[in-house]
Parts: sequence; structure tokens; C-alpha cells
Amino acid sequence: MYKNNQKSKKKEKIIILQKSSKPNKRFKVTMKNFPNMQDHSHEFGAKNARTFIDCRTEKEKEAWFKRHGKDKGFNSIHSGIYYSKNLLWGDSKSLKKNIDKLSKKLDSKIISKI
Repeated sequence: MYKNNQKSKKKEKIIILQKSSKPNKRFKVTMKNFPNMQDHSHEFGAKNARTFIDCRTEKEKEAWFKRHGKDKGFNSIHSGIYYSKNLLWGDSKSLKKNIDKLSKKLDSKIISKI
């Protein structure tokens, strides 16, 4: 009996962040190579809304979390609000820092095309 000496290559999970083509949404994430699912995307962020990364205060951020904390999908990587929470209303006012933190949290590579 011969054994396959090749190690199975696990594809790297990738998230592509780009501007949304939907008129009322700000961003789109496309998820690729996530286990047990086809590639898919989620649109998020109101087009003209200002968020924590734009200039909102800590107090406004707290209010946003109180308003949306019980929304469906708030803690699911398969919902737009999850990406709003982590990227637009994340720990930092820097989108890049929020991207880096989310990338580590999801053990994935996030490619920003913004």
C-alpha cells in the first residue's frame, strides 16, 4: 500500500474589502476559501453615514452598540452588521488597524481595495 506523501494544502481564507456598487451601501466584503461554503459577499455600512472611523465619538460608538447589539447577525461573520461592528465601529479610528485586528481574529487575509 502506498501512502500519499503530499501534505494537503489548506487554502488561505481571504476577505476582499472594496467599495460597494449598491447605491445605498458603503462597502462590500467578499469571502473566499472559507471551509464548507462557497465564495460569497456581504454589503454593509450606509452610504452617507459617518462612523467611528470617520469622526464619531466614543459616546456615539457606545450608543451605536446599544442600538445594534441585539440585531440579527451581530456576531455572525455572515452578516453585514458584523463587518460594520468590526471595521467601521471597531476599537480604532483607523480602518487599517481595524482590518488588521479582524484579520487576526478570523485567521484570514484581508485585502483592502479601498
